[in-house]
Formats: sequence, C-alpha cells, structure tokens
Amino acid sequence: MTSDDWGRFENWYELFDRLCQLRGYSANAELANDMCRQTGRAGERDFQAIEKNLRDWRFGRRIPLRRNALVLATLLEVDSDPDLRRQWDATYYASGSNKEVEPDLDPSGDNSADHDDISCWNGEVGRRLSVALATALPLGFLAAIGLNGREDLSPGYVDETPLPTIAYNARAFLSPGAEKLVHGVVEGCDGAPPEWVDVEPNLPASNIGTFVDGGLATQMMNGCGKEMLVRAVKFIAARPGVEELKVLGVYFKIEVAPSSIRPD
Repeated sequence: MTSDDWGRFENWYELFDRLCQLRGYSANAELANDMCRQTGRAGERDFQAIEKNLRDWRFGRRIPLRRNALVLATLLEVDSDPDLRRQWDATYYASGSNKEVEPDLDPSGDNSADHDDISCWNGEVGRRLSVALATALPLGFLAAIGLNGREDLSPGYVDETPLPTIAYNARAFLSPGAEKLVHGVVEGCDGAPPEWVDVEPNLPASNIGTFVDGGLATQMMNGCGKEMLVRAVKFIAARPGVEELKVLGVYFKIEVAPSSIRPD
C-alpha cells in the first residue's frame, strides 16, 4: 500500500483492521498470542480478554488505551512508514480526543476488572514492562503515546503466573498420582488453541492414568517453525504399568511405577 493510501482511512479502527490484514493477523487469535508475549501476560484469562478486546477494537466499538496502542503499533510495524505513523496518530487521537475511552471488561463480565485489558501494567509488572519498552523503542515514540508511568489505572486482576512450556519426550516416567504435560494442540500454524471439549474425544483411553485439560501452554511446533500458544494435554498417573499410546498422532511410551523403582 502506498503512502497516499493511508490517508483514505478516516477512522482509526478501519486503519487498524487493514493493518492487521496486511501484517498477517486476519484472525485475532494470533495477534492476541503475540500481545500476550509482548506484554508478559501468561494466563488463559489474559488471552481471552485480549482476544475479546481485539474484536471490539477492529469493529470500532472502543479504542485501546495509549499503552496498548504502543504495543499494537510495535507488532504492526507502524513506524516502518512515516506517513502511516502520522495517519495512525491522527486517527487515534481523533477517536479519543472528545470522549473517554470505554473501559474494557473482563471476559467473565465482571466490570471490577482492570480499566483496560492489559492489567499487568498495574504495579511492579507494569513498571518492569515500561522500562523494557523504553529500552527497546525510540524516546520520541514513547513521548508521543504518553508512556510515562503516571497514567491513572484502576486496580484489577493481575495474572503473573508464567505459562508452562511443553517439551516433547517420547517416554514419560511417573509415580502414581504424579502429572505431566505431554502434548500441545493448536488449530494450524495461524490458528488458536482449541477448546478442551474439542480435544478430549480424540484422546486414547488409558489403563494406568487419565488425560485431562492442562490449560494453555507454549510449545515449539516444528511443522510451523515457531513456538505457539497451545492447549496442553496433561496425563495424571493412577496405577503402575506401561503403555504405548498415540496421542493425537504422536507416539508416547508412558511408564508408571513407585518412585523407589523409577529409572534415573
């Protein structure tokens, strides 16, 4: 798209939606995933909240607060074109200059959640992220979006628990009662983690344990060439025994034995 084309977007949300498409974010899930990584968010609740807000932003129902506009501009490479940067700033400030930004709600519908979706900006997490962004981005850009650490924030939910990482190992050794994340599922290289109800029917039966929902995790997906947000499959060992299973097409040998006789 040429520089002259950016001027045809009179509304920020239309420009934002077009940039999402141009940068390969046709679906909100992948952009939500990248925002989680960029901002240090770690929980499933975080991912759902960001994905919901992205839908609202792209339809013009509300606009993001300035700190989130910073993250979006970074992911969408707004600074790659000076004319794009000018149009981005002009439409953004025009959208919010005459009205208060509508608070973003927690996905549970609880309006006591953070004033905005990126609640990790509250407290120490927010201060650390501000320093990290200030180190990585030009000072003029930070001044333009008002990242000064003094923005009035409402207290809200903060999930600082890091996502677990799944490392594939064809053999798993567990004691009865122990549990292990054995596999991760994602809907294609550009997709999102599926719901557990869509995963569970495709799992094999086990006589020595149970497969349960492991929540969200990260895993290196070799077929896609990148680490991705996945739905984790957790195995909970129940009784001693050895099984060889195919879990969603991937081979595993699971051995359950008392800890006193488990191999090193």
